[in-house]
Amino acid sequence: MDEAVLTRSLQKRFPGIVVSKISTSAIGTGQMADSLRVQMQHTGNDSAPPTLIAKIPRANAASRAASRLSRCYEVETGFYSEIRSAIDARIPDCYHVEYSAHDDEFLLLLEDMAPAKQGDQLGGCTVDDAMLAVTEMAKLHGSMWGSPMLKNTEWLNRNSADSVEITSRLLQGVYPAFCQRFEGRLNEEVVRVGQQFVDMFPTYFAAQPEPNTVVHRDFRLDNLLFGQWEGRRGVAILDWQTACTGVAVSDLSYFVGSALLPELRQDHERDVVNEYVSVINGYGIELSKEEAWRQYRLFSFGGFVMAIVASMLVQQTERGDEMFMAMANRHGQQILQLDASSFLS
Repeated sequence: MDEAVLTRSLQKRFPGIVVSKISTSAIGTGQMADSLRVQMQHTGNDSAPPTLIAKIPRANAASRAASRLSRCYEVETGFYSEIRSAIDARIPDCYHVEYSAHDDEFLLLLEDMAPAKQGDQLGGCTVDDAMLAVTEMAKLHGSMWGSPMLKNTEWLNRNSADSVEITSRLLQGVYPAFCQRFEGRLNEEVVRVGQQFVDMFPTYFAAQPEPNTVVHRDFRLDNLLFGQWEGRRGVAILDWQTACTGVAVSDLSYFVGSALLPELRQDHERDVVNEYVSVINGYGIELSKEEAWRQYRLFSFGGFVMAIVASMLVQQTERGDEMFMAMANRHGQQILQLDASSFLS
């Protein structure tokens, strides 16, 4: 990426722009793609920003292979080109998007939302910040609930009988290696319930409700920005590489289980679930607190699955291992405390 590429890429959004000089710095902690803050000197269009965020493919071979398997570059570029404009939630503006299916290359140029700060996946967040996050989550789900796009957009519909079987085989294949890599760092009871889940995955999947909206599928603190907008603290949602059709509450259970430390979660998770329900009901969607709670328990396995699969497929890093361990143990405790294993039979 150089001045000529940026000039070409930004011309449609900012006619007449000529980028004469750039400097870049790495930001974020993404496992599947690289994000760069780009500072620009440019002429020809005063409305163009001085900085933007560029997302590009990750150089690591393992992460590139995982991206092709998961179609994550195709998914995120498709999200920004086809879906973003229909969503109420706060999401960075997109200045340019391109994707090449032939070689799985992509370029995203996005709004720089500095000085907003990335959430801390390892440290967790406060209940107040969790409430802000689930409000934006409910806006995402509510604005896409029952949309025709759910059936008519191919890359959103990646779950099928074949994909369930593939996921089941994948879990069976990687779970022993996952347990071996993190031996001594995983709670033994969590390991046992994890094995039960892996063995019963098709039964578990069959117990899930029908998809009802677009879900993020990786709604966690590392993918959120906390900042001030219109004079109020709020949240912006990043990283749409896993977006698909799904059950709304799956995002809720995933987020709460990883963002709130176990003691805090136990004391406040019902309040957070109820706040989500109150916002989603504002879209005319009939979801009771009791049904949301039942689904919240059911989907507590979601974060555990992500920790297993992602940790085994992407480039291994020290921070990545810490993050996946935090997810596995927190979601493991969530599963145990909510008696979610009862859904496996």
